[in-house]
Amino acid sequence: MIRLIATIFAVTTVFSLGARDLSATIDSLIDARYDGDSAPGGAVIIARGDSVLYERYIGLADMPSRRPIDADTRFCIASISKQFTVMALLQRDAAYHGPMPLLDTPVSDWFDYRQPLWRDITLRNLANHTSGVADSRPRDNRDRCVYADDESSIAYFPTVDSVQFGAGEYYDYLNPSFILLARVVERLSGKEFTEYMRDSVFEPAGMLSTYYFDPADDAGPDRSHGYIPGDDGGWREYDYGEETFFATRPDGGIYSTARDLLRWENALRDGVVTDPQRLAMAYRPSVSVTDSPTCDYQRRPDTWYGLGFFVDHPSGKARKVYHTGDNGGYQAYLAKYPDLDIKIIVLENRNDRDRWQLATAIDEALGLR
Repeated sequence: MIRLIATIFAVTTVFSLGARDLSATIDSLIDARYDGDSAPGGAVIIARGDSVLYERYIGLADMPSRRPIDADTRFCIASISKQFTVMALLQRDAAYHGPMPLLDTPVSDWFDYRQPLWRDITLRNLANHTSGVADSRPRDNRDRCVYADDESSIAYFPTVDSVQFGAGEYYDYLNPSFILLARVVERLSGKEFTEYMRDSVFEPAGMLSTYYFDPADDAGPDRSHGYIPGDDGGWREYDYGEETFFATRPDGGIYSTARDLLRWENALRDGVVTDPQRLAMAYRPSVSVTDSPTCDYQRRPDTWYGLGFFVDHPSGKARKVYHTGDNGGYQAYLAKYPDLDIKIIVLENRNDRDRWQLATAIDEALGLR
């Protein structure tokens, strides 16, 4: 009952905000955050239902050319990419006819990993970061890190001989596990992963400006670059070629626009990508992030991980389902309040500002926290 009252209150609060008042409030947050149009910046969209409440683009997508960020600018969304891989897996689960649900099959069913521990780890454990496998990718060679790809990032898995905890016990964030999920999608669909994602996920969702990073393809004039502050007071490009583990795809390689991500959120809501039952499973808290003994990524009170999504649900407040992304000079935030059909999208090509401070301020402006 408390949560129902909180939800009704949140809806009433958002509906009572005039568009002009909300825009002025968010504008003040954005103006205080960035350096106008002379530096890297970002894209922000806030929507309720099918109505955009706020949309703004600020700053430069590319410093040398002084090209501004606009609605067509594509940003690396980094770990937000994980939810797309999970949705592809759920699509294959719907068509799977094995002796158990696809997500409950062990990793050893799909990969020739000889250690017994892989018989205890399921695809579900990979999708919710509860495998217990540590991220022990070798980092002794900088070039190997900077130019790592999908294959090299999972090359250490066959040598893993111990886990930090039993499968399903705790949360410990593990990027390469999503590469394994993508390989399962490939085996079940008969298609190369990025081709499958284009045909079965991006295009049905109307995401025609979204693609996976490819070092051999600059993807046209609308791609931004990520930046960090330089020692000379300017800005230093900080993406592929300058930063580590940038080219892996299922766990962090998507480039997209803010408007495409809004299309994504609406496609999830409308059952375009997967059915409501499987979507609800992805949004359902499955492991506590707050209580993890081994990982502090996104560790805050009342925080869980579902399947490809973080879930925050403080007592008396509306449920928030979200993910963050960090890669080189990029940082991203994609959140929704599914019970209110409110979506919040923040994409930035600079990483020198506190993302959670902005997210919290937007939630407060909407009366949601």
